[in-house]
Amino acid sequence: MNMRNLSWVVAAALAVAALCVPFMVSGYVVRQFTEIFMYAILASALNIIAGYTGYVAFGNMVFFGMGAYTVAILMTRANFPFAAAFVCAGVISVITAVLLGALLLRLKGQYFALGTTGAMLAVRQVVDIWSDLTGGTQGISIPRLPGTPYFANAFFYFFMLVLLVVTVFFISRLHTNRLGYAFKAIRADEEAANVMGINTTKYKIIAWSLSAFFTGLTGAVYAYWFSYIESKAVFDVLWVTNMFVMIIVGGMGTVMGPVVGAFLLQTISRFFWSRYMTLHLGILGTIIIFTVLCIPNGILRVRWKGIAGVCADKLRGLKGSVRGDGQ
Repeated sequence: MNMRNLSWVVAAALAVAALCVPFMVSGYVVRQFTEIFMYAILASALNIIAGYTGYVAFGNMVFFGMGAYTVAILMTRANFPFAAAFVCAGVISVITAVLLGALLLRLKGQYFALGTTGAMLAVRQVVDIWSDLTGGTQGISIPRLPGTPYFANAFFYFFMLVLLVVTVFFISRLHTNRLGYAFKAIRADEEAANVMGINTTKYKIIAWSLSAFFTGLTGAVYAYWFSYIESKAVFDVLWVTNMFVMIIVGGMGTVMGPVVGAFLLQTISRFFWSRYMTLHLGILGTIIIFTVLCIPNGILRVRWKGIAGVCADKLRGLKGSVRGDGQ
């Protein structure tokens, strides 16, 4: 069996397993899988702007928060059904990305990272102040999904799963089409891309808008799932830090890298958090250091001469540099 056929067999097996999960495990496990799917979507969405164009958008959670608050406000203040509010969340997130992108995407490097973080904090402050509409610092409650807890768990599990599949499929098409090549050209050398006739500002705005769209939709599902949101939870820069770690571990600029990183880190995090709470962060930190030193391009980009060989090369290089400094 060649690798292509094997990949299809593996994909089919995973699909069948994913469809069976809600009927075979407890509600707690179903919620954990739903959370992993959510992180995988957010990491994949961030990968569009960070992995493909090379722009480190530390304020990407602004779109998650916009999506969540759009659903909350429309469902509680305007009596919208979730389906309509869900679509509006994506549209509002894209509009926000276009407006912010026109201003911030002229910045580069750490200035762009700081600018996006500042924009997120500014939007969060507006949400806190506009209490008549958003509930302010008290947050806002959303009508629960009708039905039993079992039905609710299964509903959000499959909703997140479908959204993840759609996101990954879209990125896989983006990876090999003209739009994706333009993004990669910007990442490789923005000045050269400009010289070649690529309107880099336009393509950067498109990339951030696509990232915002999937991030906003995920925020919309999150709000309905938890039935309550507050600004400090949905506009949290630490979430973006987790997303970047997932992308780096899996492979930045790859289709499945963010998904692999999300599954790996969330699974390890939950395992150690439940058993070794005091060592939890230290173990995760060790994994990150190992990744940066031994497989800096991510798991999916390792040319398997063996992880041990990669690590040995890195250690030899560090040892040589230390000796050189000593001499």
